[in-house]
Amino acid sequence: MKLNLSPFIVFIIGIILAFSNTLNRYDIILVGEVHTDENDHRVQLELIKELHKYGKKIVIGMEMFQQPFQKYLDDYIEGKISEEELLEKTEYKKRWGFDFKYYRDILEFARQNKIKVYALNIPSEDLKVIREKGINNAESKFLPKPIPNLSENEIKELEEVLKNHPQIKDKKAFFDIQLAWNYSMAYKIYQLKKENPDYIVIALVGKGHTEGIKRLLNILDKDLKVFIYN
Repeated sequence: MKLNLSPFIVFIIGIILAFSNTLNRYDIILVGEVHTDENDHRVQLELIKELHKYGKKIVIGMEMFQQPFQKYLDDYIEGKISEEELLEKTEYKKRWGFDFKYYRDILEFARQNKIKVYALNIPSEDLKVIREKGINNAESKFLPKPIPNLSENEIKELEEVLKNHPQIKDKKAFFDIQLAWNYSMAYKIYQLKKENPDYIVIALVGKGHTEGIKRLLNILDKDLKVFIYN
C-alpha cells in the first residue's frame, strides 16, 4: 500500500533522519502510538525503514501480540504462513482487536527484510487471574518476581484516568492490570536486549505505556540506554 504522507509526517520523518545517528546510541527505542492514529503508525514504519536503510541491526517488539503466540510471528516473518493465518493463529481480533491495517505495512516490511518481530504483551488469561487475585498473588511466568511497585507519578496519572472512567469500580485491580502490562512488556524487552546485545530493540507500544516501561527497564538494568519517541 502506497502511503500519502501529509506535510506533518514529512516534517516528522525529517526529524527522524536528523536523529538517526543519535538513535543509534540507544539500546532500546520505545515508539509510542495512539492505536487508531494512522500518523503514529506511519512514523513507526519510517523510523524502522530508516534505521534498516542505514544498516542498523534491529529487532521489533509489538504490544499488539501476546507472548504465547510467538511461534506464529516467527512463521509469518519466515514466510511459512499467510497474513490471514497469522491473524487466526495469534487470535489477533480477540486479543487485540484494532484494525490490522495499522500494522500491515510494518509487518510486511519486517517480513520482506527478515527483521525479527517479537510479541510483548501478557496473555489475557493471566490478566484475568491478576484482576481476581491481585498482581502479587498471581503466578505468571511473564511477571518474574519481585514485581516493582507503581511510582508516585504513575499512581497520580492513573488517578486522573479513573476520574474520567467512573465505570471502573475496582481501583486496585485497575492499577494491578496497568502494572502487569508495563512490567510484562518491559521484562520481555529487557530479555530481547540481553539475547541480542548488538541490536537496537524497537518497541511499538501505546503512548500511555512508554514512561512506565522505561522506568521498569532501568530498574531491571540501570545501564540500559532507553529513548522514548512519543
